Amino acid sequence: MATEETREAAHGDPSVDETLIRLLTGMWAMQSVAAGARLGAFDALAEGPRSAEAVAREIHADPSATSRLLRALAGLGALAAGADGRYALTAVGERLRRGVPGTLRDAFIAESDRVHWRSWEDLAEAVRTGRPRPVQVFGMPAFDYYGQNREEGEQFGRAMENFSRFVAEAVLEAYDFSGVRTVMDVGGGNGSLALAILARHPGMKGKIADLPYIEPQAKASIAAAGAAGRCAFEASDFFRKVPGGADLQVMKSILHDWNDEECVRLLTNCRASLEPGGRLLVVEMLVPEAAGPDFVTLMDLNMLVMTGGRERTAREYDALFESAGFGKARVIPTRSPMSLLETRPA
Repeated sequence: MATEETREAAHGDPSVDETLIRLLTGMWAMQSVAAGARLGAFDALAEGPRSAEAVAREIHADPSATSRLLRALAGLGALAAGADGRYALTAVGERLRRGVPGTLRDAFIAESDRVHWRSWEDLAEAVRTGRPRPVQVFGMPAFDYYGQNREEGEQFGRAMENFSRFVAEAVLEAYDFSGVRTVMDVGGGNGSLALAILARHPGMKGKIADLPYIEPQAKASIAAAGAAGRCAFEASDFFRKVPGGADLQVMKSILHDWNDEECVRLLTNCRASLEPGGRLLVVEMLVPEAAGPDFVTLMDLNMLVMTGGRERTAREYDALFESAGFGKARVIPTRSPMSLLETRPA
């Protein structure tokens, strides 16, 4: 009689054993890619195929260990191993280089940093208690940790920029920004999404509101974009007050960081500072009503572990909006994993 394993193998699907091995080694794969990004291995191959020895010289690493890392990265699809012993970038590896369009290099580095890694070690306890782990492990919430550890905080800011650029085109394609006078990116980090919107709409002005630790990076991004006359950074704690002056407030991947009570407080502050006739645009992944394999469900666990927040369904977001004095959201899908939820004060 055919077993589950043989049926899967006959249809070309991974067997149970293969699936278990993939799950068991997932941490190794992620750390291998993050190590390659940290060391600059992908950047060392930007000009074309090279031997492991040549890459090792450029990244100042042990030749034998570098060879083993590159071989593993080839097995993961990030590199291609040639018959001549040289390694080359694949399409995946290309997007792990520094500064290229669509790069996720900084995201891999940030998601494997000390605060993420040590907090994820405690996943079972997070599930047991329902509480995020940074306070227990480091004695402070994750964002306070980044504020006190500036280098890691700036790296996390660059990771958020990776994600913002990843979805910015999809957001600009899906949403009609015409008629907006001033857009404010609430919790906007180094300003990548706000600056992308301004670049597409020359007559618009912009503001970026976030914690003081990201201010130098945000101001550098504004200057680099040539937007100093149109865009300003306002250091603020949005749980105390959201700066005013915008007729469109945008929040990308902010509400998922917080529990329901904190979200309502933040949304209430947004409504209080919104210009008359203004609107709020929330950019988040949505949990599907029916369970299934989806990146958002793993991100939901990341929020549990790191911040105590959560991913939500569209109906759960509507409940938050209603509690904060907003109306039911119009949901706009994009070609990225993110959806847009547009709402106005009720």
